[in-house]
Amino acid sequence: MIISRIIKPESAVYKTLSTFSEKLDRFMKLKPLSWFAVWIMMTSGTSAQQQSLDRYTYWDMSIAGVGLMTLLIVTIVMVIIFMKEKLSFVSKDLNPAFILKHTIIGLVLFMTGWGWLSWINGNFLISVKSFIPYLLTHLSVLFIYQIDLDSIPEKGYQPGKSLIGISFLLSFVSILIGFAFDDPVISTIAAVIAPFYLIAIVFPEHKRHIERARIYPVFIAAMFVSVRLPWLLFPLAILFFGLRTYHYFRYNIVFPTFAVDHD
Repeated sequence: MIISRIIKPESAVYKTLSTFSEKLDRFMKLKPLSWFAVWIMMTSGTSAQQQSLDRYTYWDMSIAGVGLMTLLIVTIVMVIIFMKEKLSFVSKDLNPAFILKHTIIGLVLFMTGWGWLSWINGNFLISVKSFIPYLLTHLSVLFIYQIDLDSIPEKGYQPGKSLIGISFLLSFVSILIGFAFDDPVISTIAAVIAPFYLIAIVFPEHKRHIERARIYPVFIAAMFVSVRLPWLLFPLAILFFGLRTYHYFRYNIVFPTFAVDHD
């Protein structure tokens, strides 16, 4: 992180900014880390809708204004849901109700990105069919987040291996469905994500493989959706680097991060 090299923790500037960062604690109560998943699922619907019209549509900025405005409205609604604790990404008891809730919320977000008027006017079945591989990929990542990393020793683990296997199968099926639906975005996302699960299964010596299986799929999905919708990169970058800056000045850590280091 460049700013950590410029402004050291022992400097007066750092102490000033650290004091200021405390005022942002209220913002963190809005659970901005969860926004990444919300944005990806919503824009996945937009990407899939464009795919249904023209498979070769890429790097399209034509709907940036409408897309960003919809993203803002969806974020506000989801923040209210998060704050009322109606939805979370971690469950102490992984049960059908938890999965169903994520399926319904995911479908609503996907349909919002697809365009409500579009599917009301006759694209309902097409949009639901297109949602299936995205749902499977979403669930594959969701299941990985149910593994308690604190319960896993650094070398050799047992908890969560079944969930990793399920996540791999879900991503593999998503690849096949993506190919069948001729959707290069979701098939590529799932194909790139799947090896992270496979490595965690084949080489269980280090829990860092599970950590990578949690971190990188979110980034991968965001980047491949952005290939079609480049305007998504702007809010993603603002949120990502904003959170990194906050955590550095508030707690002297670099987070979120793609680094997985264990001494």
